[in-house]
Amino acid sequence: MKVYCPYCKKEVLYKIEKRNLKEFKGVEINTYESVAICSKCQNDLYVNSLEKENNERIYQAYRDKTNIIKPEDILKLREKYDISQRELTSILEFGKMTINRYEKGGLPTKSQSDYLKLLIENDHEFIKKVEEAYAKNNISQKTYDKIMSRNLNNGVNKENIQTMYRIYINSSLNKTPNIYNGYKSFDLELVENIISYIASKVKNLTITSMNKYLWFIDSLSFNQRGVAITGLTYQKQQYGPTIIDQKYKEISLLDEKYSRKDYEDESGTKTYITSNKNFDLSKLSVKEKEIIDKIISLLKNKKVTEISDMSHQERGWKKTENYDNISFEHAMDLNIIK
Repeated sequence: MKVYCPYCKKEVLYKIEKRNLKEFKGVEINTYESVAICSKCQNDLYVNSLEKENNERIYQAYRDKTNIIKPEDILKLREKYDISQRELTSILEFGKMTINRYEKGGLPTKSQSDYLKLLIENDHEFIKKVEEAYAKNNISQKTYDKIMSRNLNNGVNKENIQTMYRIYINSSLNKTPNIYNGYKSFDLELVENIISYIASKVKNLTITSMNKYLWFIDSLSFNQRGVAITGLTYQKQQYGPTIIDQKYKEISLLDEKYSRKDYEDESGTKTYITSNKNFDLSKLSVKEKEIIDKIISLLKNKKVTEISDMSHQERGWKKTENYDNISFEHAMDLNIIK
């Protein structure tokens, strides 16, 4: 085979010489590298295929000695959560091509390697990083939901997954009755049944609108009775009142009373709730049922953007700072029933 020799300034034949390599990056590795030697001038030549083989051999020896993360370890992490290189890069806040380079065999620094291994070996730490990335808007809602769903699916059956959802939701939302939950203890079973009932009456109920329905129901209940119905706490977010810390995402994944469906079109991903039509409203008083039906009748023919705009006209929205909890004291003045 021939290769261009910069010294002879022409293509030449070459021979391959094996040279011992005892050290790499200050670490004893005891391997070898193959070097092309010009048959004319005897100078070392660069041959791409040889350099690639050398790097693979040297990097592997270095990894074995230092316990540096392997390319397949990163691939397994991405496969575990069904995420792309771009999504993982956004979560980790690495350079644009960093993950691509590591998966192709590039060597990370020891600190980056240790950090990646921590995230691979500890699901809790990885999920914490995902939540941080989502809070910073580094990843989309679709990516966040996909990872959280995969996390709960890993190693457990469907029944256990649903149990884990319920434990997590209750621990997050079960607060002492106060002005921010309408002086009502949180009741997840009741919330599920109400959502299923709303979905049975409302065509194409999105999870965005679901938040507004529940908030308007609790607000009207507080307005008329001095107490909410669900015990949910809401906060001000861009598109309107939202269940605190976006826990509506986990609530939407419960599947006993309703089903969640994700659809993609040219405008992005939309998530709908469909009733299983097995709701039980026996816990509700006649007055509470009337309040729920009143809100459904006011909103069911409205588009998502219209419902969002209506929530923005309410005092609770206007008087609350972004991401703060919305006090039910504002429910004493409701535009929706004027």
